[in-house]
Amino acid sequence: MRTPRIVLLAGALVGLLLTGTAHANVGTARTAGGPVPTGSKALTHNPLYRSGKMTVPCGRHPDDFASFGAAKKHLTAMLGCLNASWSAQLKKAGLPFKKPAIQFLTKSTSACEERWPEYVVGLYCPDQRKMVIRVNDYAIQDPADPDLLLLIAHEYAHHVQNLTGILATAQTPVRTKAKALERSRRVELQAECLAGAFMASIWPSQQYTAEDWAEAVDILGRSGDEEIGAERTHGTSRNRAAWLQRGFDKASPGACNTWTATASSVA
Repeated sequence: MRTPRIVLLAGALVGLLLTGTAHANVGTARTAGGPVPTGSKALTHNPLYRSGKMTVPCGRHPDDFASFGAAKKHLTAMLGCLNASWSAQLKKAGLPFKKPAIQFLTKSTSACEERWPEYVVGLYCPDQRKMVIRVNDYAIQDPADPDLLLLIAHEYAHHVQNLTGILATAQTPVRTKAKALERSRRVELQAECLAGAFMASIWPSQQYTAEDWAEAVDILGRSGDEEIGAERTHGTSRNRAAWLQRGFDKASPGACNTWTATASSVA
C-alpha cells in the first residue's frame, strides 16, 4: 500500500475573497479564440459544461527520480498532458485556450506578490495566469505519486476557470464576508471536480490502481476546513471528497457546476 504524504488541501488560489459593492455584468467578452461568457452566465451556463467527456490520454513517463531536475522534468511532462487535455476540451466548448506560465520552487517565501500561505504546495495566480509549484523532498522522491498529480490538476483547474470566465465573475466583490466565503467554496469545490474529471481521463494510462484512487479520495476526505481549523474557504471534508469523486465518475466538466448546487453541498 502506498503511503500518501501530500495533504491535498495544500493548494491555493491567490486573491479570491473580495467584499464590497457587487457589479456583475452579464454577457460575453470577445477574444481571438471565441466568446468568453461573463457575469452569472459564466458561472451557471458556461459552455465548458457542454464540452462532453475528457478523452485525451497521457503517456506514461519514465520513473527517473531522486533529484530536483528529474522531478521537474516529470512534472513538466504531466503539465504538458494537462495542456493537451484542456486545450482539446476548451476547443470542444468553443472557448479560447492559452497555456499557463509555470514556476517551480524548492523554497517558498512568497509568490504572486503575496506571502506564501502555510501548508501550501501549489498556487495559481490569476492575474499572471501562472502556476507555482513547490517541489519538496517528497515530490523529488516520488513525483509520479497520484496525490501530487491531483494537486497540480486542481491548481490547473483554476487556470481553466480563469480562461472560461468563471474566476472573473467569482472575484466580483460581494457585500458580505459570508457570501465571499461561499463563492470561494464554490470555486474550490468546482476545481476539485474538474481535477477529478481530468484524473479519470488519464488514470489507466498512468497505471494507477483503484486502491490509489481510494487513498486519494480518503486523504481529501480528511482535509476539509473543519479538520484543520481553517476559514471556510475550501469546503468540508465530505464535500471536497464528494465533488472530487463526482468529477472522476463522470469524467466530464458537465458534472462540475457547483454554481447551481445546493448550499449544503458546497458548505
